Amino acid sequence: MIRWPTSLLLFVLYLFSPSSVWAGDDGYAEKILNSQCKSCHRFEGEPKSKFELKGPDLMWGGVKFQKPWLVRRLLGQEDNLYPNGYRWDKIRLSLKHLIMTREEAVIVADYMEKKFKDPRVKKSFVDMSTFSEMEASLGANLFREYSCLGCHQIKDDEGKLIGGPISVTLFDAGNRYTLDWWSRFAENPQDFTPHSGEYLADISMRKARHIIGYVMTLGVKDFKFYEPWKSKEFKNADIERGAQVYKEYCVQCHGKTGGGDGPGAKGLDPKPAVHAELPLSDYPDDYLYNLIYYGGKSVGKSPNMPDWGMTLPSQNIADVIAYLRSTFKGE
Repeated sequence: MIRWPTSLLLFVLYLFSPSSVWAGDDGYAEKILNSQCKSCHRFEGEPKSKFELKGPDLMWGGVKFQKPWLVRRLLGQEDNLYPNGYRWDKIRLSLKHLIMTREEAVIVADYMEKKFKDPRVKKSFVDMSTFSEMEASLGANLFREYSCLGCHQIKDDEGKLIGGPISVTLFDAGNRYTLDWWSRFAENPQDFTPHSGEYLADISMRKARHIIGYVMTLGVKDFKFYEPWKSKEFKNADIERGAQVYKEYCVQCHGKTGGGDGPGAKGLDPKPAVHAELPLSDYPDDYLYNLIYYGGKSVGKSPNMPDWGMTLPSQNIADVIAYLRSTFKGE
């Protein structure tokens, strides 16, 4: 009986194992895609209507999905994305999505990330590191205002699914999609799924930031919102500069001494706030910031109070808040 050295046996096993032949090799990923994925998904070609497809196109999958989510999806750890099936016009069969081994899932995800890009997808104009909780709230309102709930399901505060089941669920979108992809897709969904019932909204860049950012927070545990009142502008706030801002933008309605009796107050209902009677020095930072930046209606006050965020630079807002705090103490 021949006794093989242990080291040689291990080498032979490694040499002929699938991992040694294919690990890190694009060929293995291509073999999986060709044999198991292309029966439903396309990985090349021009965008087509979903009514001509079996499953979502993946020629841009490398920039569409976050890699950790894609690996979980290939491992069978993620729920079905389309409650009524991708082709809602067809009878839905109870077919299970392909489940890979972890090694296969990682290899395929790496391959897709490397190979399936889309030159139309650029760096997003949305900076999530500066995305505030108020913006998320405004985005949530826009999600409803622009009828997104008509087709997409999200979860309410109690974790219950709400919204229509006709398209992809979005309650975990912040863990699923890349920001760059979502921003480009939101610009015009028809560029990726033409003639498929996708909706193109008439929306400003500011509102687009709110709704895109909101969707990118969905499902993200303990998302860290930006707090602008803790920024360098507020650390460098100047009361004298703030007095000038108050004169230029606030006196017209609130009056020279904050009595709510400026020339613009005539005819307004409700009347402008009487700053001279309010202890603004005690008001929370976020309240004052949101009131000025996003307007009165953002904090449940009069819609006659404009949103100055598009007009005033951050330093001006910080300065005028410093002035308000130092001047109006409710005394």
